[in-house]
Amino acid sequence: MRSFLINLGATFLNFYTFLKDYLYFSCEIIKSVLKFNLFNKAIFTVFIRQVYFTGVQIIPVYIVVSLIFGIALVGFLSKQLIEFGIYNELGKILVLLILRELGPIVTVILLALRSSTAVGAEISVMKLSKEIDTLLYFEIDPMRYLYLPRVFAGLTCMVSLSILFSFISITGGYLLLSFNLGITFDYLLSLIFDYISLSDVAAFLYKTVMFGFFVMSMPIYSALWVKKANTEIPISLLKGMMRLFFAILFVEITGAFI
Repeated sequence: MRSFLINLGATFLNFYTFLKDYLYFSCEIIKSVLKFNLFNKAIFTVFIRQVYFTGVQIIPVYIVVSLIFGIALVGFLSKQLIEFGIYNELGKILVLLILRELGPIVTVILLALRSSTAVGAEISVMKLSKEIDTLLYFEIDPMRYLYLPRVFAGLTCMVSLSILFSFISITGGYLLLSFNLGITFDYLLSLIFDYISLSDVAAFLYKTVMFGFFVMSMPIYSALWVKKANTEIPISLLKGMMRLFFAILFVEITGAFI
């Protein structure tokens, strides 16, 4: 019983320390945004480069994934709803599944698998090789030059790709429905827009913004704890991805109440 209480206390203390330090790290990034540091020429160049690596290079794969989800989802739903005689509910279900759920969650999973690990490894290597210390020596703030453009690029790509996913999925679903049922694109859009509410838009924005912030900030924060050995890099990557996983769960749960 005593060992259980000790382990529980240690777990709680570690979580409290992580939460306190991560909130401080997040506040520093937000303050850099509010000070318009992103518009510095050197920082903005890093931001554009990171947007290209994070969002632009993934577009071909992303389009294919979006089309598969759209065709499969809309095709399955339309078939089932027609059988039950409630085809007019298709718009409501598409709003719920694509806009509120699938768009943000599919995007954050793809970005986490592709970009979060890459950024975490990059910052870990820079920390281990003393490149960050070199920046500090020359009075270059790593928060502004390294972390801010990467986090803001993740946020920008997350929102943009989620919107792209919704559009391509609906378009792919329309292509299937137009062949099978002969409906027009205007009619499909009317089914969707009739059921879009402010809460749906708010939930979409909340999830995409929070996912976008976490998808970069969690791996970067975890990478900063690498100190001496190469073996610390995979450990920091694992911690960063696990923390990101729990952050995704947190956003999904809280987003359900919007």
